[in-house]
Amino acid sequence: MADPLDPVVPGETELADEDRFGLIHVHIATRADLNVLEQENIAVALDGPPPTLEVLLDDKYLRDLHRAMFGDVWEWAGRYRTRETNIGVDPATISTAVRTLVADACTWVDHQTYELDELAVRFHYRLVSIHPFPNGNGRHSRVAANYLVAALGGKWFSWGAGMGSNTSDLRAAYLTGIRNAGRGQIGELLRFARS
Repeated sequence: MADPLDPVVPGETELADEDRFGLIHVHIATRADLNVLEQENIAVALDGPPPTLEVLLDDKYLRDLHRAMFGDVWEWAGRYRTRETNIGVDPATISTAVRTLVADACTWVDHQTYELDELAVRFHYRLVSIHPFPNGNGRHSRVAANYLVAALGGKWFSWGAGMGSNTSDLRAAYLTGIRNAGRGQIGELLRFARS
């Protein structure tokens, strides 16, 4: 599954030392090579049957999904981050925040709190805002949201694929949607997910 927000692009941008932390393939030197390797791992991870709703709405499964998507690339795949980042919750609260999100999502489903698309996009927003892993959070949470909407009987989101191929524009539209969702305005992110 090609990801328009994290595309494989040519380029020789060298990886910084901090970008190499936990990299299994130490010969990877550029951002483009890393993108290719990650996309190959993600494609393999998605080449199986989708999880059921009961399986998906579990914090262990979400860690396992991250490991499946990135485990051939990063030693730390599937493990919550232990360092502060400029986004996300305090590392000490990640496991509690993810369990709370899963419980909330189960309640949303049980009580039909939101329409299918909105439920899955809210789940995506909360998960990406927790920012549980050192890297890959956006891709992971978009895949989890796709699995969630499909398990509820909907169709996978396109996440901006219909907007063209300008990566900068796609990323800007996505981040604007995320920021607005943080202010309680989910509409723009919901439109982006289906664009």
